[in-house]
Amino acid sequence: MNTFDQLLEKHYPKKASYLQLLMEMVEKEMDNFEPKNKEVLKERLGQALTWDSIPEIPISEIGWSKLDTEGSQPVASEQRTQLEQFLSKIAGNNIQEKIVSLNKFYSMDDEMTAGLMGDNSTENISKAISYLVFYKTLTQIITHFNASSAGFSFESFLAVLLGGKQIQTGEGTIADLTDAQGTPISLKLYKEGNLEVGGSFTDLAVDLAKDGIGNKMQYVCVTKTLSGPDLEQEGRLDWYLFQFTLENVYNILAGSSKKSRRNILLPITFMESQGEKIEGLPSKALALPSPRELEQVFKQNLNDLVQADLEAVSAELEAKLSLTDLFQAIDFAHNENLFTKTGGKIPGKSPMAVGELARVLTPLYGGDKGKAKGSLLFQYIKAANEKLIASYKKGGEQEELRSQQIGDLYFYGDLSDDERFDRSRAFYNAASPELKKRCLMASLGYVSSGHFNLTQTMVQKVAQLAGEQAGELFPSGQSEVGLGSIEIGASKIQSVLNKISEVLNENIFDIFSNLKVLTTNLQGFFAGGLTDDAQATTAITAADSIEKKTEKIRPGK
Repeated sequence: MNTFDQLLEKHYPKKASYLQLLMEMVEKEMDNFEPKNKEVLKERLGQALTWDSIPEIPISEIGWSKLDTEGSQPVASEQRTQLEQFLSKIAGNNIQEKIVSLNKFYSMDDEMTAGLMGDNSTENISKAISYLVFYKTLTQIITHFNASSAGFSFESFLAVLLGGKQIQTGEGTIADLTDAQGTPISLKLYKEGNLEVGGSFTDLAVDLAKDGIGNKMQYVCVTKTLSGPDLEQEGRLDWYLFQFTLENVYNILAGSSKKSRRNILLPITFMESQGEKIEGLPSKALALPSPRELEQVFKQNLNDLVQADLEAVSAELEAKLSLTDLFQAIDFAHNENLFTKTGGKIPGKSPMAVGELARVLTPLYGGDKGKAKGSLLFQYIKAANEKLIASYKKGGEQEELRSQQIGDLYFYGDLSDDERFDRSRAFYNAASPELKKRCLMASLGYVSSGHFNLTQTMVQKVAQLAGEQAGELFPSGQSEVGLGSIEIGASKIQSVLNKISEVLNENIFDIFSNLKVLTTNLQGFFAGGLTDDAQATTAITAADSIEKKTEKIRPGK
């Protein structure tokens, strides 16, 4: 019997064994990422622990688009399931508690050290590896991708951490994901100093007026401070969290920019009649629809173009086109980078940004950006957006009439803008919850599909802006907007590895080291046409070592 036959007979039948289970914990196609400044820990027995010793989850495989459907229920990919298993061991019931737990692990304080040094070595190893997987996966998301793609992967990652789910486009909400309790969350990831919490006021108003979610929208904001070249970047992520609610939204936005504050203005007739009389209020249909409403029109435009030429589009892709995945990747309603500054980077007003659109499509064309940019799909997406813009182009008598109506209702009398803002805010704050909902639907921001925004400084002072109308500005257990910081980077993780050397003993290091050897040599053996006997022998030796070391840490051993 040759070496290859021995390999198959000895190891592959054990698909249900601990060896196979461990094999499934690591990436099948391990890459060659090697940070130049990476330090290594020398174990007591001379064993070297590197970045590669930490299990790696392929980032591209954890997003919602990799969920297969079985009936009407989504079935998670293997990689997403693995990540869920790891991150489920991060202590904490919500994001603020998990960040506290992660920082305790990072600093390895007495409480965390004691928790990892208990009698159950299997559980201790599992927990320690889970924290390391968190840091490695987060580092790769932030440093391996550009701002847009990192944001999408970050949504997936956070949804897994919180036991929730990503929200697909077109579901009628400004939220990006939910946590395990169903709390809607809008996630913002920006470079430090450039944070902006903003979006469609119409969409925010609709979400806050909904029943069933506590009339709130939670914002998780993360700023990144990074240094270093390309994939070797490292630094810090600062986390903030606050909630818009029916009670506090007017006070918070009253402290935003002058243009953003205009969203909260109320019609004079509405206030004078205590919310009953709204005669002369412009129909919402006369205004530019909200981004998520425009997204539905864009989808239909694109669908019509693609279906009329589906055979040619599929031929260019060399695969069957999934419009569902395409729409999610484009993320029309939320990805402001998709639009040019002409028209204010606003859906329904602005042309497509060629560079961002090419980036979105490049993965569909085997990583060839030039091919993506010259594709039929590229042209059809631009055409679908141009048709959308033409459909809602302003001008004519109707537009003039609407402008006059808005001026009479929202910019009445000889009052200053500040006086109008104060009057609208006072009326809103004194209203009942049900009247507040009607106020949102009568506000200038809703009627005109306005855009609100808060700068980083405003977010940091959000408690001051909310004032006495704070309400549930922060979830239970949180007293300020800042949640803390998390350090990321390969060399940063090394300091953690140094501190947990006694928890992750030489057995677990040896297992993952040999998994790397086993995977590499199996791939080389198969790629070489099953002719290199030395690679097969090396793989067998690695598998034997894995088996022996795993026996030592099995439960009950």
